[in-house]
Amino acid sequence: MKRKGEESLVSVHTQTHYTREEAVEYIMDQYGESLKRTIFTYVKNHHTTDDIFQDVLLQIYRKWDRFNGNSQLKTWAMRIAINRCKDYLRSPIHRIKIATDKWREQKDPHYTEQKVVQKEQWDEIAEAILHLPVKYREVMILTFQQDMTQKQIAEATGTPLSTIKTRMQRARQLLREKADEGGIDPWIINE
Repeated sequence: MKRKGEESLVSVHTQTHYTREEAVEYIMDQYGESLKRTIFTYVKNHHTTDDIFQDVLLQIYRKWDRFNGNSQLKTWAMRIAINRCKDYLRSPIHRIKIATDKWREQKDPHYTEQKVVQKEQWDEIAEAILHLPVKYREVMILTFQQDMTQKQIAEATGTPLSTIKTRMQRARQLLREKADEGGIDPWIINE
């Protein structure tokens, strides 16, 4: 179901009266925070999140003529963001950053302290979700933080719906095990 703003955007786009700049501005206004939160769940770093978000907006700008309205605008933008995150996580730059962070933690006690403070800002459930493997974290974040259906997640990630359902079940099982250990509140497991 398309939201009111999306319907007008798609109909205007199909009439080619909507410029790329206007499309990017609309996406930033409507979905910018959702996209940033999703990106952060993958990369777990605010600076990298901002960099990837800029890349996503640039890709949306470049690919605007390819958006044909077959999916929701939010789903299309989210798919671009997810794919960009996955590209980043596979990149050598990411591996170098991980090694650098570990070195800093060993050499600089203030760096470690900053990391602890950041973790304390998250609530127990978000912390548990962030510790899930990416494929499980992805479905939980897109479901609970972005209010996407399993079908929308499958579309956004390019993954079969049956796989998304299995991943959701497995993610809940992992959270259930964490709740049994007393690490998190069990409310999210039964949603």
